[in-house]
Amino acid sequence: MALAEIVDFLVLLGTIAAMGRMGGEAIYVRSLYQPIAFLILAIGIGFGVSAQVSAAVSRGSDRPQDVLPTVWSMTRVWVLLGGLICLALAVCAPGIASLLDVDPGARDVFVSFVRWTPIAEMSAIAGGLCAACLRGYGHVGSAMVVSLAGGAVKLGSVVLLGLGAGIGVASVPVAAALAAVVSLVVGAALLRRKGLWRPGGSWAWRPEVLGRLWLIGVPVAGTFLIIALYNGAVLLVLGPYGPDAVSGYSVAAIVQALVVLPGTLLGAATAILINQQRGAGRIDGIGRTSRAGLELSFLLYAPVALAVWLAAEPIGHLMTNETGVAQETSRYLTVVGLTYVVQGPVLAALTLMEHTGGGFVAAALNLIYFAIIVLVGWTVADRVQSVDGFYAGLAVCNLVGLVVPIVAHRHVSRVRATAG
Repeated sequence: MALAEIVDFLVLLGTIAAMGRMGGEAIYVRSLYQPIAFLILAIGIGFGVSAQVSAAVSRGSDRPQDVLPTVWSMTRVWVLLGGLICLALAVCAPGIASLLDVDPGARDVFVSFVRWTPIAEMSAIAGGLCAACLRGYGHVGSAMVVSLAGGAVKLGSVVLLGLGAGIGVASVPVAAALAAVVSLVVGAALLRRKGLWRPGGSWAWRPEVLGRLWLIGVPVAGTFLIIALYNGAVLLVLGPYGPDAVSGYSVAAIVQALVVLPGTLLGAATAILINQQRGAGRIDGIGRTSRAGLELSFLLYAPVALAVWLAAEPIGHLMTNETGVAQETSRYLTVVGLTYVVQGPVLAALTLMEHTGGGFVAAALNLIYFAIIVLVGWTVADRVQSVDGFYAGLAVCNLVGLVVPIVAHRHVSRVRATAG
């Protein structure tokens, strides 16, 4: 599962790296688009996790016939919600450009990017639902094939069209749309091959998916919406320090997302096992499964944090050939890198809670955490008149998260008692 998700983030990193070689305007536009990217990601993950949990429970109760109706019902909700959001973004694109104080020379490109890219990226959720169901039911290798197929098409199209054909930033929505079609076709074929989409199977509406989306999807999506708002606030904080600071932070945030990915995936994998145990009525192993997942996360992130801190400068120059942006990226990773030894396990604990019914508590913890970062970082940066102040405040706040694994342990105890 980690390999499949890492493929998605490597595609994102590759896309950012390619845009970093299309000129300063391309990476600047993508950096400003970051909050909207998190919005689309929030919706996709909310639906994907809900489908994954449903499939895991179906696997535990040995009911493969429940998977297709769940996918189809969630697809209906996704089409309605996604259409409304894309329409709203298309109408509000000029206002968003004004809010973020986009450089006049890049304003038209940014507005066009905001209008077309969400439509293409939102369409990828269909293939994501197929992959999530395959993953939740235990066909993890098949889910990875879906990710590889879509990722290869997306990255290849950006490189060929954006750099090779020279169409620049406009290649991103085109590549996303092509990847969405490929991932949906491959995902549907694998659902059929694995027996989760059976000839004559039910396509009936399942009203219980609304409850699953509310209990699992809404808190998970809410967490990413909080991250989207947080990124928007950070862009406002860093805006006075120039485009290099804005772009450098955004590139570093993408690198950070890859770094913390194993933690979130370890939490998700632990939750899949717990949900399968719940579906099968094997509640005695839930506590041991939870402890093992959280302990592994601490063992994993000690070397990861050290490696990122040591490699901060090469990572910055690998991501972009814009010297100023590369320096800002390296600066962020140097100040924050060592705190990943705490942040990784914290995200594993939060993900475990989100996927086992504790999503609203996890969302509340995230909201408090990000609000403190913005408040502390903004205050320190304003006092020292440097982005280093913001990064230092963020690093200190990361260490406070050690309380989260304790909260997650108590949540799992309640899950076990409820299942019993």
